[in-house]
Amino acid sequence: MTQVLYYADRVAHAVLAIDTKTNSVLGWVPVPNCTGSCPSGVQVVPDLQKLVVTDRGTMAYIYNLNRPGSQPAAVKVPTAIDELDYDPIHQRIYIGNTTAPFFLTGIDLTGANANTVTASIPIPGAAEQPRFNPVDGFIYMTIPTVGVLKFDPDAGSAGTGDLVATYTLTDCSENGNWIDPVTNTMLIGCNNVAGQAVVSLVDGSVLTRFPQANRDDVIGFNSGNRRWYSASGSNTNNGGKCPATNTGTTYPIVGVFAAGTASAPAATLVGAACSGRGGSTLAVDPIHSNVFVPVAQYPLDPASATTGKPGIMVFHDAAATQATPPHTQASLGSYGMADFAVQGRAMNATAVLKGLADAPTELVVTTTVGNEVVPCFEIGGQAYCIGALLGDPLIGGTALLGNGFKVLSIGKIAQVK
Repeated sequence: MTQVLYYADRVAHAVLAIDTKTNSVLGWVPVPNCTGSCPSGVQVVPDLQKLVVTDRGTMAYIYNLNRPGSQPAAVKVPTAIDELDYDPIHQRIYIGNTTAPFFLTGIDLTGANANTVTASIPIPGAAEQPRFNPVDGFIYMTIPTVGVLKFDPDAGSAGTGDLVATYTLTDCSENGNWIDPVTNTMLIGCNNVAGQAVVSLVDGSVLTRFPQANRDDVIGFNSGNRRWYSASGSNTNNGGKCPATNTGTTYPIVGVFAAGTASAPAATLVGAACSGRGGSTLAVDPIHSNVFVPVAQYPLDPASATTGKPGIMVFHDAAATQATPPHTQASLGSYGMADFAVQGRAMNATAVLKGLADAPTELVVTTTVGNEVVPCFEIGGQAYCIGALLGDPLIGGTALLGNGFKVLSIGKIAQVK
């Protein structure tokens, strides 16, 4: 992979490209007719080498990263389209919008319906972040004043998705979120003084609340060290260590939270790092364990909003990451076994799978850098999957077998001798 971070730059009205190997700016990707709060959502699709961008209006743009400088495909979507996430099984982008009528909109990126809207699921309010869950293959979305919504991509009369469950939360605005696949929990940013909430996606129960970090927008997660990060740019909790803005009531921080274990899934607060003015969004680089936070002012000056500099702060987390396992596997039931082994300097993934339909096959693996897709080819009811992973298989995480754009089997990744 290129190790390039793409970020919505609403000042330049373009997508900023950052080389995470050197933490330097590579340039900007122009977005057509981009004004106001544009661009809004930005999503990289590594297995297809695509970049999907929403304009906060009625358009989503799909760029081919293999063809730099080429014009993006333009897809018309509901008004005020915003945040998005990628479903690697259906090879579909899911996007929410923030102006009525509200929908979870799905856009296929491959196949006969590529670059078209293939799912339009009504939702009961303005959407925040949708999130693909590799534990069950479903889509989860947070909606303020409602809670967490769960969608089955194959449900509904048209077979293109439907709402199957709602987890109601109290005293939480349900903003940004991210899922830890080992515990099947989601850290949710609550934009109020009650603080972040860790929610079980098994039943929607709240496992932990963190009032120490509140009033955030975007949440990030590093699968390598299994830590969440909150962009609490309007945090009101005065821990006594970070300066306030000139309002005297806001103490911008980046909250840091450690995920639990499968048997004890409640997360813990690690601490906080002082941030800059307006630091309410962030992005995580799991390869180098860095966190990127754009701010309007740093260092923060309680006496003035015009001193210092705007820019992107880069935080490094030196916490230990999962050690590289020499050999792991995930059983996919009667279909076969996914095998992961270190060979030289590469983590190779292989699987010979049987009993499949003559249709596209995907092997999705949770690794220390996120959800990775292993290339497969299918012939005569069998699939052969082989490729090198960028990260290491996440022990306790999952491997998903998709065939014909449906999940057939999900197996736990475990270390073997």
